Amino acid sequence: MNRYFIIPRAELQPYVDRLWGWESEAQLQLPPMLPGTGAELLFHYGTPFTLQSAGAECLDLGPAHLLCARRAPHRLLPQAGLGFISVRFRSGALRHFCPVPLQAVQDEAVPIRELWGHAGLDVACRVAEAADRASRVSILEDWLLACLREHGKAQPAMEAALRQLYYQHRSVRVEALADQLGMSRRHFERVFREQIGMTPKAFQRTARFHLTTRDLLLSTPADYLASALDHGYYDQAHFIHDFQAFVGASPVAFLKFASTVAHFYNPPLFTPDTVPLPR
Repeated sequence: MNRYFIIPRAELQPYVDRLWGWESEAQLQLPPMLPGTGAELLFHYGTPFTLQSAGAECLDLGPAHLLCARRAPHRLLPQAGLGFISVRFRSGALRHFCPVPLQAVQDEAVPIRELWGHAGLDVACRVAEAADRASRVSILEDWLLACLREHGKAQPAMEAALRQLYYQHRSVRVEALADQLGMSRRHFERVFREQIGMTPKAFQRTARFHLTTRDLLLSTPADYLASALDHGYYDQAHFIHDFQAFVGASPVAFLKFASTVAHFYNPPLFTPDTVPLPR
């Protein structure tokens, strides 16, 4: 399997972590897309994914679609003829590009046409027909910048809150953060939920799970208890309970399975203090 990633243009870097993709002619066992605080917008120039829903129904996701897992994984069926490029949005950043409130897409697999209409479907077709990777990247970056100009929001207080809840999830307190932003806790929670689609505490908990799991899947060998404690879990039982709630399996069982397949996690491109901020 060929994996690749591209750092986006500077104007997109505060919102988009990377453009990335996989290519393979052979049949692959695809890993689940685990819950997190960002979102993936995938464009297929190979065979599109098929997703197994909670009711065991198989869903054809079409040439482009959004995956936004929050409370449970998206389970993808084995795939041959793989070829896709994905836009990996930073935490909460999808709201700057999407005309639909984030609450409406939580835990959903949404075809691009349902979010961006004919314009989105046109972009998906152009990406699928592009001659090479550089052309696909150029098409996507131009379209993303057009979406940003149309839907982008100047919300420096919200951006600061997101960064703290994500990168300082172990220590930051919602009450202190609301006070720092000059809001009551109740007002902050309401505004945060309206903009991000989840409460600050739920976001913080999801960030803790996501960052712990990423560390485990990128480490060899993986010491899940040490990593869990480092990210703020109280003890082994606390981590196991949270992991089972998000994944539906124990950490040991999942890591054993994950060692046999690829996964969707990558090392960070920026340290927390160098992640670009919106201008």
